[in-house]
Amino acid sequence: MRRAAWRALGIQDYQIKVSVGCFCPWPQTPALLQVRHGVAVELRDTTGRKFGPLREPWSLYTVEGLFDAVEQAARRNDLFEVSYNARFGYPTYMHGDARLGLPDDWFWVRATALTPTPRR
Repeated sequence: MRRAAWRALGIQDYQIKVSVGCFCPWPQTPALLQVRHGVAVELRDTTGRKFGPLREPWSLYTVEGLFDAVEQAARRNDLFEVSYNARFGYPTYMHGDARLGLPDDWFWVRATALTPTPRR
């Protein structure tokens, strides 16, 4: 239902700020993900400068990717929580723990500041 509402908005081009954390080697540095026609195309740092090649973990979290992550995490994790943006309805925060009682298997994703960009 939330994904359908997002799709109904017709937003295909946007920028979104993504941060990811887990007990893993991925950096928790936020990055600005540029999305065109629903596909991740570029990463920038939070000052707007190029942030190297398009890569994980940030490149996974287009809005459609966020919805996919919510569906997968809800099925796979003992503990899972998610929050949604009030204006656009996309997932803004998710946190999970794969197996309660086991160390080092938690994660979180934060996606904020979605800014639609006009098509050129």
